[in-house]
Parts: sequence; C-alpha cells; structure tokens
Amino acid sequence: MQKNYREGGVGMFDAAPGTYVVSAYFDDNQVDLVYCNVLGWQVGKDRRLTPMCLDHRAAQDDTWFVIHPDGRVESNDGRSWSTKDAWVTEERRARRAAA
Repeated sequence: MQKNYREGGVGMFDAAPGTYVVSAYFDDNQVDLVYCNVLGWQVGKDRRLTPMCLDHRAAQDDTWFVIHPDGRVESNDGRSWSTKDAWVTEERRARRAAA
C-alpha cells in the first residue's frame, strides 16, 4: 500500500450526488475529460477542503477541478467557471499559450 504523507483532517461531510473531480487531456482540438466521483469532503486543520474519491490520485495535483451538480466548475486555487464548456475553453487557451 502506498504511503500518504498528507496530514489528517479534523472532519468530513458528504458530497452532493453528481460532484466530480475532473481532469482534461488535450490532443490537438480534441479534449478527453476524466471524471472521478467525489464521495465526501475532508476538512483540514487549516479549513481547506479536500475531495475524497475512490482514486486517491485524482486530487493530488497542485491544481484540481471539481464539477458541481449544477454545472459550475471550481478549482482549488479559487478560480471558477459557470459551465464545463467555459472551463474547457480557458484550459485549452492556457495550454496553447504555454506551448
């Protein structure tokens, strides 16, 4: 079993059904979205929320994204988008600018 050096939380609460951590993978003009169901939220000592998923690697990146049941997308760095399409468009633009 892989060791996890992340500090333990001080509490947990359930996630709303239909909440996902999502990752976008781009190949030319095509985008592949990978979803991981969020089962709950862990509250850290610093009051940060971490999504609890079946795939523990889903939220280990420096920046991760959550799609809420109402279609909003939020990032753990405070950014947010009103729709999944708006988020994908901005991610595509950022990746092209970095290339």
